[in-house]
Amino acid sequence: MASAGDSTSDVATRLERQLETAQQVTPIGRWEWDLATDAVTWSDELYRIYGLRPRSQAITFAFVLERFDPSTRERVHAEIKASLETGQRFAARVRIVRPDGSMREVYAVGEPIQGTDGNAVAMVGTCRDLTDEIQRDEKIRLFADIVDNMAIGLSVWRLETPGVAESLRLVASNLANEQLTGIVAAQAVGKRLPEVFPAALGTELPQLILGTSNERPRRELTACRVTGLHGAPTFAVKAFVLPDRCIGLALEDVTLAVRTQRMHFAERRALAMLAAGAPLGDILEALTEVIEELVPDTMVSVLVIDRSGTRLLHGAAPSLPEAYNRAVHGAPIGPAAGSCGTAAYKRDTVIVSDIANDPLWVDYRDLALAHDLRACWSTPILANDGHVLGTFAVYYKSVRNPTPGAMALVMNAVHVASIAIERRFLDEQLRALSERIEATREEERTGIAREIHDELGQALTALKLDLAWIARRRGDDPAISGKLREMMSSTDDLIATVRRISSELRPGILDDVGLAAAIEWQAEEFHRRTGIHSTVSSALGDVQLERGLATAVFRIFQEAITNVARHASASAIFVDLRLERGRLKLDIADDGIGLPDSPPRIGALGLLGMRERARRLDGECVITRREPRGTLVSLTVPLRFPADRVEIENAAELPRSNA
Repeated sequence: MASAGDSTSDVATRLERQLETAQQVTPIGRWEWDLATDAVTWSDELYRIYGLRPRSQAITFAFVLERFDPSTRERVHAEIKASLETGQRFAARVRIVRPDGSMREVYAVGEPIQGTDGNAVAMVGTCRDLTDEIQRDEKIRLFADIVDNMAIGLSVWRLETPGVAESLRLVASNLANEQLTGIVAAQAVGKRLPEVFPAALGTELPQLILGTSNERPRRELTACRVTGLHGAPTFAVKAFVLPDRCIGLALEDVTLAVRTQRMHFAERRALAMLAAGAPLGDILEALTEVIEELVPDTMVSVLVIDRSGTRLLHGAAPSLPEAYNRAVHGAPIGPAAGSCGTAAYKRDTVIVSDIANDPLWVDYRDLALAHDLRACWSTPILANDGHVLGTFAVYYKSVRNPTPGAMALVMNAVHVASIAIERRFLDEQLRALSERIEATREEERTGIAREIHDELGQALTALKLDLAWIARRRGDDPAISGKLREMMSSTDDLIATVRRISSELRPGILDDVGLAAAIEWQAEEFHRRTGIHSTVSSALGDVQLERGLATAVFRIFQEAITNVARHASASAIFVDLRLERGRLKLDIADDGIGLPDSPPRIGALGLLGMRERARRLDGECVITRREPRGTLVSLTVPLRFPADRVEIENAAELPRSNA
């Protein structure tokens, strides 16, 4: 305000400076056009708007028109003329060109001043530079478009009560957030979190939001699964502090990446299980479980083709009812045999979205509906040469079709399943061949042992009788008597050798008396040959073992004590033969030097043979170091193959109880 002592000119000067300052801040430039002289007066700010040094040159109306961009020049000139003729105010957006070639958008307003005769004698007005404002608005619109069209869901929440997630109110949300979460901004803004996004309450999102503060302005989760949303998507989440007690939330859908990573891990685990010799049923179950984990509301089943190639047998189905698994075990394949039987028959994927009304399920409809199974799609598991190994099926409890994402995941699992099943088929073929070779070898040993014992033994016995007959009728020649005694002694040695060779080929005691007696006899023979003391403890009782089982266990025992003689430098062995919960246990321990720290990778064919024999019996042979010294060979095999055991060519193990 002006003081009382200020002169009128001082006040005018001060007001002029304030006006100039205000114009620079706005920025608005003043102008006045004298029609009689065509002179135009500009304020300093208007010079600056046009890119000129203030008062650097005289301004005329023609000069001003030349500064207008040609695209707007004629239109604005016409509006000015109309304003002068009508005496009405005019306003127009004008694009001007500065001396340096840059362009500015200005908003020009003019009002005619009339003379005493009623005609316009001058025009005054203002020009406001809109360029920065337009550019700012364009940036805002650009960022708004980016926010609305980006794939990341953005939302802003205001926390009304500190520490209470239910008090969060939605302030804003972009289109991507609507697509990811179902939150429609037009209907949800101003409403609380439990009302517009209830699925978030069962996740880590509320705590993530509440955990943001000025001290921790940004927090994030690499993976947050929201099971309450359709498809149970997984989001990468970032929460960040905004002004006015607001918190921003950014959601990026990483479901596909997480599922792919999880599937790759499951594939590697399944292949590792395969390499480690895990049962086929366990490998297939691991694959089905990961699909059920990644694709919500599904139940997965793997069926394996039988040896005839006409039926499907249970492989793995951890979530399907046990009664259903048993009912479909052994189901035939055919052109209308449900989803799985048809997929195996056609060697192509079969999708049934509504079991209740699909002709492929006529024979199985009641069974499926009784267990609330409403939809099923199945894809065949094919070998490298194209023949069917089994099927991989996905069941739903609602009428629906599979999603492309689910189908892609299943195809990955099918590939691993085909490797596992085909590998197990090859393993079983090799095992069957090995068993056949071993059985043939035992038969040949038994035949050779019998022929040696019967034919050669009898011939040597007859020879000894003949020598005895000659000895009784010999003369008194001492030379002849000595020779006969040598020949009879040699014959006794030959008979003993024949018996020994016959027993080593196939000890008759194994067939006549049993495994325990054969092991005791072999231990005595081992002590006699090597001097290593042998202690045998047996608790088999009257159990009669299958011939093949007894033979395999005896051969493992022979190989074990042979290794002791060759490598252990032992003074004693301790043998324990017993039964434990329906399984045969044989432990052979020695007090020798023990296993080396780094067992040889090659040349250990004896150990490999022992393990392979045990595996053929569905058992295991474990070789470990004893403390303080020595080695322990521990063999465990079932007494007999279970009656419900299904060979791997036919299926994995039968379904287990879900209880």
